Parts: sequence; C-alpha cells; structure tokens
Amino acid sequence: MKLLATLVFFVIFTVALIFSVLNFQAIQINFFFTSFSLPLALALTLELLAGIIIGLLIAAIRILKLQAQYSKLIKQADKNA
Repeated sequence: MKLLATLVFFVIFTVALIFSVLNFQAIQINFFFTSFSLPLALALTLELLAGIIIGLLIAAIRILKLQAQYSKLIKQADKNA
C-alpha cells in the first residue's frame, strides 16, 4: 500500500512538474490597489492552495459546530438517563 501511495505521488508530481515547465510564461495579476507579474504555473498553484485553505476552514467550522451539537446531545442524554 505504501508503495502504491509513493507511486501515485510521483506520478502526480511528474505531471505537475511538466505542467509547470510548459506554462512558465508570465501573467499580470491585478488587484484593486496594485498589480504584479507571476509565472502562470505559480499563479495557478497559489489559487489552488487558497482554495484548499478555504475548504479546510469551512470544513473545520462545520466540524466544530457538529462537535458542539454532539456534546449538547450527550449532556441531554445524560440528564434523561
């Protein structure tokens, strides 16, 4: 299983590396107050990481709410028992 995970990692890493090399042209990133130039692969990687972080934060908030609800239900069950 560990060998399979390592193999999958290297395949994904190789595809990402090829993608980065093929998409290295610079693009202009414009914000409201500033702009700067980045390689396309780096810009896409940063957007992917931002999406992952946002998704993890939303999941963490949901998990915390469910844990609070679970604790409340456990306390209710203990009172009724």
